[in-house]
Amino acid sequence: MRKIFVAVLAVSFLSCNDSTSKTAGASAENTDLKANTPVNMHGFTPAYSASFVMDSAKNSETVLALWKDWKDGDLSQSRSYFADTVAFFMADGTSMTGPTDTIMKNMQNYRNSFKSMGVIVDAIFATKSTDKDENWVAVWGVEMPTDMNGKTDTVSLQETWRFNKAGKVDLMFQATRKGMLPPPPTK
Repeated sequence: MRKIFVAVLAVSFLSCNDSTSKTAGASAENTDLKANTPVNMHGFTPAYSASFVMDSAKNSETVLALWKDWKDGDLSQSRSYFADTVAFFMADGTSMTGPTDTIMKNMQNYRNSFKSMGVIVDAIFATKSTDKDENWVAVWGVEMPTDMNGKTDTVSLQETWRFNKAGKVDLMFQATRKGMLPPPPTK
């Protein structure tokens, strides 16, 4: 009888410990989500968010596929990655908002004005805004378009892509700088 009592007590103790560790794990997850929000905002109130965590690499793979299609010059493969309507805010100040099929046609026409397009990806990462519940991908890279006369230009890019709840791109912001930025020094 004593052995049974000790066994029941041990199982009860382990069950309590297991439930405590699960609760602690859940709390740690919530703490991790909040740990990415700055404690001291130094008087700033972000208009969008300051609470982000790393997200699934799936959306990064989508943006890389879009960059590859742009490089290759055939955007027909890209359509499935976009929502039915999309908004692009380009570095030169232009913007395009509307039905994706129309915007894709215009983007393809623009891409067709180049003989070739070199592309380098410097960094890419997927993030999620925890307070807005939105998924984003940021990509840094270099684009080297060659026009129809053979003149090549070099532009450093930063793009931020938003994904809707269906996992489709519905918004993209772009910033550029002429020339190629040097890589950050390694430690």
